[in-house]
Amino acid sequence: MQLSLFVVPTGAVLNLCGSGVYALRTLRGSVRPNPVTWLLWALAPSVAFAAQVARHVGLPALTTLSVGLGPLLVFLCALSRPGFRSTRPNPTELCCVVLSLGALAGWWITTDPNTALALSILADGCAAVPTLVKCYRHPETEDRTVYGLRALSAALTLATLPAWTFTAAGFSCYLLTLCGTLLTLLCRRSGPSGIGALPP
Repeated sequence: MQLSLFVVPTGAVLNLCGSGVYALRTLRGSVRPNPVTWLLWALAPSVAFAAQVARHVGLPALTTLSVGLGPLLVFLCALSRPGFRSTRPNPTELCCVVLSLGALAGWWITTDPNTALALSILADGCAAVPTLVKCYRHPETEDRTVYGLRALSAALTLATLPAWTFTAAGFSCYLLTLCGTLLTLLCRRSGPSGIGALPP
């Protein structure tokens, strides 16, 4: 049995577990996800997943799928929070929405998987900007668990790739870099637990 048949699904499950923990803490009010980030984090990976399926990359696409399903769960759970529903996106966040929709449009218009994947990575990265800023300024509103498990999931996927092509490895490389950056910000700016009292 190939190692990837066990490792990649395990990484995807870890990813979903991390999002599940974050979603639960969102319901409890102990973390405050940025609404635009988490909605677009559900949207952009769906484009990458479609591109990978079109290129028949196999199991690595499972990681990308889990990366999209997890944020969708967080977003839906956050809808129950009154403060979340009243949040209005700023111009930068609206730009991220346009980029994500552009990635979807690029996929349908060009039918080129590599173009769609590149656009989805760009859109996902732009969507992460509000949360990157929040991790630096207000680390007490975030949780390390979800980002740590996402990074582990991406690393496991990369470790089992038979060939490193952009379609197969691009999104996982990006995800590992992003989560590593988020964890670095949280570790530098927060206490041992990574979660503190939320600001008023």
